Amino acid sequence: MYADENVYDDAVLDFDNEDISIEETSSMDTEERDRKKKSELYRLTDYDYYSYKRQEYSDDGELQTIKIRVFSSPCQGKIRNATTGIRENEYVGTKAEDLYFIVKDTALYTKTDLNEQPRKLFYRNPEEFERHHKITLDNSIKEKWFAKNQKALYQM
Repeated sequence: MYADENVYDDAVLDFDNEDISIEETSSMDTEERDRKKKSELYRLTDYDYYSYKRQEYSDDGELQTIKIRVFSSPCQGKIRNATTGIRENEYVGTKAEDLYFIVKDTALYTKTDLNEQPRKLFYRNPEEFERHHKITLDNSIKEKWFAKNQKALYQM
């Protein structure tokens, strides 16, 4: 019923696919490269997984491209941590959503029976969102979320 019940057989996945890119270094051994390639292939079979690339400056001032991996939550089902992909015990659409910092990603929509909805990303707190996307939120956003979170904790 839920996406976590899908178990993919290695025979179905194309491990020789050259289109899968992983960041390799010259010191990376073959086993590690294959392991990374397999885990990326498993992620690609997950409907709620996507990634995007952005450029940022490193500490030494060089422009580098980084890949940010994101796990969205389905429109119905268990809440999924956007950073780790771990499914929580709470469900999307319940009052338990107030326990999480929610971001709607309007760049990519989830198709439902009735319409298309922006993907919901659930984080434990605003700081986790900041670390994941490497941005800084305004303190007023954090304060509003903290008040909402405390109210939700009190009501549960």
